[in-house]
Amino acid sequence: MKFPAFVLIIASIAVAQFPDTLLGSVSVGQNPSDVCLSPDGSRAYVAVKFGFATAIDINGFSDFSLAGLVAIDGEPVTLECDASGDYLYVADQENNVVHVINTSTLTVESSFTVQPSPTDMVLCSEENTIYLSHETGMLTVIDTEAQMVEECFWAGEEINSLAVTPLQDMLFAADDGSSQEAVINPSTGFLTHFNSGMDSYCCTVSGDGTKLFLSCRSWNLIGVMDIPSLTVYGTIPCPEDAPDKMVVLPDLPYLYGVCPEQNTVTVYGTSDLTWKGDIPISGGPANIAVHPDGERLFVVCTGDNRIKVIGFDQSGIDTPLHSHILSVVDSPSPSPSVTVTCSEGGTVALSAIDLSGRTVWTAETVIAQNETRQFHLGNVPTGVLIVTSTIRGTVNSVKVIAL
Repeated sequence: MKFPAFVLIIASIAVAQFPDTLLGSVSVGQNPSDVCLSPDGSRAYVAVKFGFATAIDINGFSDFSLAGLVAIDGEPVTLECDASGDYLYVADQENNVVHVINTSTLTVESSFTVQPSPTDMVLCSEENTIYLSHETGMLTVIDTEAQMVEECFWAGEEINSLAVTPLQDMLFAADDGSSQEAVINPSTGFLTHFNSGMDSYCCTVSGDGTKLFLSCRSWNLIGVMDIPSLTVYGTIPCPEDAPDKMVVLPDLPYLYGVCPEQNTVTVYGTSDLTWKGDIPISGGPANIAVHPDGERLFVVCTGDNRIKVIGFDQSGIDTPLHSHILSVVDSPSPSPSVTVTCSEGGTVALSAIDLSGRTVWTAETVIAQNETRQFHLGNVPTGVLIVTSTIRGTVNSVKVIAL
């Protein structure tokens, strides 16, 4: 099993408002339905129902250019990258086929048949799988190494939306046809159901992995489930229609919901469960994705066939004085490694905890300005570990795997 190295950067930025500024837009083709981002954040891919997968190069916060179009003989409805970003999987609802696209050449390399009425895709990178939901209630598991269907099983009455926890230990399938939602363990494939008490059209998970948000369009509210107990935590009344699609910012306490009828993206607080405001989005917003930086949102619009990019107004953001970078360089490994770089230098304190919350490793040292220091996690138990670094009051965390 191959796991890509990744970098997580968190800085203390003083802002008075959630990301709500239109940074730019670009045309993507007639009737776009879904958008996803490459793992490195350099590209956006769009499923265009007119018969294309569109690739957009992200050159900056407001600079976007067309990388290419991939013709698909059908009606693309949803898409997702594999963990490497080398391949893009596009589900065609007209022919019930998934096409595998090479993202370097932007050509279709292979295709395979799936169940009717595909609706949504989500990547489980640690298992090298992509889950594909179907309106018929079925779930298809795609092996991204073999590039073929691994299995298919029944999950509910009408599945339109999927969401996975940050640790990828639970996958949720929202059921719009019953009050029961499905939850799957991606590593074992074990499926269970729990009662939410509502018909749920779409779902998303909080950045800390403790809450599941379920949009109920018949009641115009968002149900909030406590994930550890799978019980109702609370509800958020929607000012108008409940969202068709939802995403949560991983490191900021905001949930964004797409409301096509109002031409808005509605923002809610994930901590206080309150409505924060609406962001006007002309052109019929249809779907939304979060950039890997955790602060920019990419919204596809069917009315004007464009991607709209929402984020912070860059002119109003101060450069953090004590930002630092925590990176994974060797994982999975019997002795995983991380590196720390700090723009100002200082004393860095590191610790690693296992999934039970037990501290299994610590380190502390002084690093110079702009120095990069590597740390080996020796004599740690096998499994998933969360490594945290602290310098001058800023805290970063990454996930490593010890073999």
